[in-house]
Amino acid sequence: VWITYGKFSNSTLLLDFGFSLPYNSHDEVQIQIKVPDHDPLLEVKLEVLQSHCLPRARDVNGFKSSNDSFTIKEVRSARGRGKGLPQSLRAFARVLCCTSPQELCDLATEAAQNDGRLARRPFRNSRQEILAHQILLSHIIQLTKEYSASIELLEPVTSPSICKRLAFRKQMARDLLIGELRILKSASAWLENYCATLA
Repeated sequence: VWITYGKFSNSTLLLDFGFSLPYNSHDEVQIQIKVPDHDPLLEVKLEVLQSHCLPRARDVNGFKSSNDSFTIKEVRSARGRGKGLPQSLRAFARVLCCTSPQELCDLATEAAQNDGRLARRPFRNSRQEILAHQILLSHIIQLTKEYSASIELLEPVTSPSICKRLAFRKQMARDLLIGELRILKSASAWLENYCATLA
């Protein structure tokens, strides 16, 4: 008899069923990225984003989260095989790198003339397109450092000084963090390749 739990990430398996897998191909990472408070176009960008209602992500429990939250999955190759970076995240980055109200107006006009989705097409200006993706790359590199630091803080599970239950919990935490770190690294590699292709 086989019991299948479904195609769930380690975060869901851990939360709902109390176990994790050393390598889970269904892992995903939810990241948050916001318009910086010091951005001179903060209000305009928020208004444009709100009026075009970027899709809300669902967290591991199925609850909808804020519009600045995105779920990324593993990008299995530089050519983008695998689900990888959602278009809505890349669109958000394009909005972030706009430096004038006219650029934001142009994005809104383009969306209205097409399918209504904001900033889904690459910028015609390759420098601006690279900048948008470098914003994402910088954010993901920072997250990668934080994940790596968290993994280092966990003692090796083979340490004789910790009891079995604690060792099991630490191993699950490591499985979760290592899986999500793998996703972040794949996204980072894809972004680096995309920017290098445009340069």
